[in-house]
Amino acid sequence: MKIITAYQEFKDFRNSIESVSFVPTMGNLHNGHMALIDKAKSYDSHVVASIFINPLQFNDASDFNNYPKSIDDDIAILSEHGCDSLFIPDSSILEDIEEIKAPDKALYLCGMNRPGHFDGVLTIVNKLFKIIKPSRSFFGKKDFQQLTLISNFVKENNLPIEIISVDTVREQNGLAMSSRNNRLSESDREKASKLYKTLNVIKENSYNLSYELINKHKDELIQQGFVVDYLSACSPDSLKNLEDFNSRPILVAIAASISGIRLIDNILID
Repeated sequence: MKIITAYQEFKDFRNSIESVSFVPTMGNLHNGHMALIDKAKSYDSHVVASIFINPLQFNDASDFNNYPKSIDDDIAILSEHGCDSLFIPDSSILEDIEEIKAPDKALYLCGMNRPGHFDGVLTIVNKLFKIIKPSRSFFGKKDFQQLTLISNFVKENNLPIEIISVDTVREQNGLAMSSRNNRLSESDREKASKLYKTLNVIKENSYNLSYELINKHKDELIQQGFVVDYLSACSPDSLKNLEDFNSRPILVAIAASISGIRLIDNILID
């Protein structure tokens, strides 16, 4: 696997490749990321991953500073999964960067309490797209709002990039894989599985959905020690809370913290 850290070196290298399948990451890789790499490998093209912990998308400086780093392990796991090239830029990637303002869709769900987060996501993804020039790029459905915003951004700006979504990869207990899971204690990791169980219970009762039911489940999570940012039933297109619970499809999304560690998950009812 070729490792490149300099923008100009990657630019020169890019000229020697035809088609690129791109997986952007912030490192501390797990099986969820590897599902993206494996999907990228299924296309007949050169697979490029990137690792950059983007300060623009963190609202909390301590969250940015505490973000887990495991670069040596990341390089090993990418190489094992057949990634062809790895781009690891330094902070100079942020110099003279074009700032992208996320649309109103970014104000719902995770955007409600994380102002500017998706501005930072779109800003860095746009810069990476300009450098990597991928034919296609891969994102996980766990970050559904991010996936939607990036897909829409690519369409609205007529970028010649296919955005491919990959199903959420879960731990044995159902907890969605996340780099933040490494910071959970054993007992908190088991308790965190309650988030996915709650989503499944709501899905099983999808024909009796109401805000009363949603709030009941939210209160149960709070009683179990979670700090619930949101538990929402919304349109997967607009991300706005539902007005008609009989409409389909429905996205049920959750963000909740346990012991100060914020986790997100979602389930689609179609």
